[in-house]
Order: sequence, then structure tokens, then C-alpha cells
Amino acid sequence: MKAVLFDLFGTLVPNLPPELWTESCRLISGTLGIPEDEYTRIWSEKFEDRMTGKILDGPEQFDDILQKLDQQVSDEIKSAAYQIHRDLLARALQPKHDAVQTLTQLRDNGLLLALVTDCSSSAPEILDQTPLGDFFPHKSSSAHLGTRKPDPKMYQHVLNLLEVDAADALYVGDGNSHELPGAKSMGMTTVWVDNGTQQYWRERYDPSADHTIQDLKELITLLDKFNA
Repeated sequence: MKAVLFDLFGTLVPNLPPELWTESCRLISGTLGIPEDEYTRIWSEKFEDRMTGKILDGPEQFDDILQKLDQQVSDEIKSAAYQIHRDLLARALQPKHDAVQTLTQLRDNGLLLALVTDCSSSAPEILDQTPLGDFFPHKSSSAHLGTRKPDPKMYQHVLNLLEVDAADALYVGDGNSHELPGAKSMGMTTVWVDNGTQQYWRERYDPSADHTIQDLKELITLLDKFNA
């Protein structure tokens, strides 16, 4: 095994707790001066557009919601609402307790690392400001590639950057976005991260994989077996 490709949300960072999502909706809708339930409904409807880069992160990301609700606000208010969104992402992108140690050991063992994530456009840049940033100069971001997992482009993009064949790569994910069957169909060995009761989000969820772990540090032992 030459490389490990990682999912982000639910894999390297915890699934976003529902209460944090609810808090952000309350704060952002309050800042924009619109009903929380209407904001949450329209924001959820536009999930796919944000994940594929049709709607980019920034103060203008609220324009469609405001237009549908026939509301107008100043640029300053939209900027304040966007800052709340960025702060949410920064909180959500803090690594799991064993992520940095595991990534360090994998890299020290000579393995190449890459990220394959369905995310909005600002997530990679915010991630770079966290302790995880140094590990992932090579990323496949759905908002920047204009597609989502399990599209083969999401995996092949970083495999090409790493100059590694799929058969020599391990894919690690929490099972959303049909990512594990997608990676398997490319020829990769797959590892499901079982989050137990903390698997708060299940979007196109399929945990079928070759191997299962509960903690990222278990990857070290698993890879030792492959490379023995």
C-alpha cells in the first residue's frame, strides 16, 4: 500500500453535532432578519448546489434565500452572517482526538496522503488553517471539481496528483455519499470508520467496506498487515 485517501467529515473530524447546526441556523437567520424555519428549509434545499460549487461560499451565498423570501439586507449584514458560517466551519473542522497522531505516523512510515471530500468552496481553505492542513496539500474538493462522490473524478484527481494506482491506495470514510462503494469500484481497498451513536448525518449512507475501524489509530495496525 502506497497511499491513504481520506474522507473529511465524520472521518478526520467529527460529524457535525445537530445542536451546532441548529445554533448556526438560529444565529444566521437572526442576523439576516428572516424566519429560522424558512432559512433552514431553503438552505437545505440548496445543499447540492453548494457542494458542487454552483453556489460559492461568501456573503452572496444568502442572495437566493433572501430573494425567495423577498428580503433585502445590506452588504454588511450579509458579511456578518457569512462570518457566522465561517466560524461554524472552523469549529466543525477540528480534528478527532487521534487524527493528527495517526496522520503523522502514516506520513513518517512513507505513505502518501490525500483528501477526498464533499464540501463547500471555503472548507479547504479553512481546513488549511487547522492542524490537519499540513497533511493535505493534495485534495479533491467537490465544490472545486464540480461533482461529488462517488463520481470517479473525485478519487482519480488525487490519485493522479500522487501518481499512485487505485490498487495501491486505501480509502477511509464514514460511509456517506456512497463513497466506500465508489472507492471500491475504482479498485481501492476500503475502510469504514464506524462512529457509532455519533454518526449524526446519513446522506447516501452505505458503510459497506473491506475493513472496519472505530478509531483512526487502528489504521496503523491494519497497514502494517498489508505491508508485512
